[in-house]
Amino acid sequence: MKWFKTYFAFSSAFCLFFIACTSTKKVVNQSEVPLDKLVDSVISKSLICLEKSVDEVKDTALYPTYGTKKLQWQLKSSDDWTSGFYPGCLWLAYELSKKLQFRQWAIDWTKGKERQKYNTKTHDLGFRFGCTFGNGLRLLPNDSATARYKDVLLTAANTMDKRFSHAIGCYTSDWDFKPLPNSVPVVIDIMMNLELLLWTSQQLGDTARFNRCLSHVATSYRDLIRRDASSFHIARYDATTGKLLNQGQLQGDVDSSTWSRGHSWMVYGLVVAYRFTKDPQYLDKAMAVADYFLKHLPKDRIANWDFQSPLDYRDASASAIVCSTLLEMQGYLKDPSKQKHYLHEAEDILRSLCKPSYFSEGKGTNCLLLHCTQYYHRTPNTDVPCSFGDYYFMESLLRYKNIKVKGK
Repeated sequence: MKWFKTYFAFSSAFCLFFIACTSTKKVVNQSEVPLDKLVDSVISKSLICLEKSVDEVKDTALYPTYGTKKLQWQLKSSDDWTSGFYPGCLWLAYELSKKLQFRQWAIDWTKGKERQKYNTKTHDLGFRFGCTFGNGLRLLPNDSATARYKDVLLTAANTMDKRFSHAIGCYTSDWDFKPLPNSVPVVIDIMMNLELLLWTSQQLGDTARFNRCLSHVATSYRDLIRRDASSFHIARYDATTGKLLNQGQLQGDVDSSTWSRGHSWMVYGLVVAYRFTKDPQYLDKAMAVADYFLKHLPKDRIANWDFQSPLDYRDASASAIVCSTLLEMQGYLKDPSKQKHYLHEAEDILRSLCKPSYFSEGKGTNCLLLHCTQYYHRTPNTDVPCSFGDYYFMESLLRYKNIKVKGK
């Protein structure tokens, strides 16, 4: 003991270091926490945020879109393309928690979406109806509260199916702020709306619609994916002949760059195409496009809003979308080494999304994910939360939990 006291007298600096290192209030390094426990903790905290968000939003005719710089939700009507994601989060919260309050909230906010089923002015009916009525029907297939959901989905899909151009071989968009004379745009986002069409085609036994979807996948991959597996956001075609006129970006930095969230839409859509067809070509394409995404991620695995842009703004939503996709895709792979590789990549992204740098715990907000970017050049929604980021983050958490349950 005498030697011990002498040593401390010799070095007061070491004394402070020793006290800090042996304190009972240790700061836990989240990289050391098992991912299973980290995910469980984040799910619990996310459910609390969603409970509080109901009081923030209040009106079931309004829907969170993007967060403000003060991390409060901006609200819009069901006309906005993002409006399906908040009720979608409520459905996933019900699936994760089995709490009846989430079930009722999900039903309440889903109801306000029905009027969009005849909306012919958007290509995003899949987003609007898959996350809402689609999740509701999946979770409550025999419930009186969702008895009409299938009919609503079929009607919305019929509306969406009218957008198909036989001249181009694709479902088209109306959105293009740089149109060419007599041009029709096809954007990469439409890949996310095929799930609604594929599902309804199976329900109806409609092989013609099913084939239209596969035509869209083939044409989109041919004209939106470059040889190095990077991507364009938009392709423009002659409305009469269907001839490809040019390719470029709307939400990316420049025409030659790759907008990361658009790229994630393609990865997700290709895996959905495989789910419905079991055709291995879609898995091969999905892996090629996913590999490009993963190769261009920074060390923390959260994508920059544009992979080639010198403007350093992250888009956590892009990484959340790919994370969810990889968790599904790895389950389809027969090669154990590939399966392990993509599961590991998904886990790395998920761990990063769950860390304080990106997860909103302690920030006094009802949003879940921080640091998302809508469109740097044309909106103020840069470095803010977004409802679709939260949705695909929750889907990632759910899919990870399901994988671990099956593995036990």
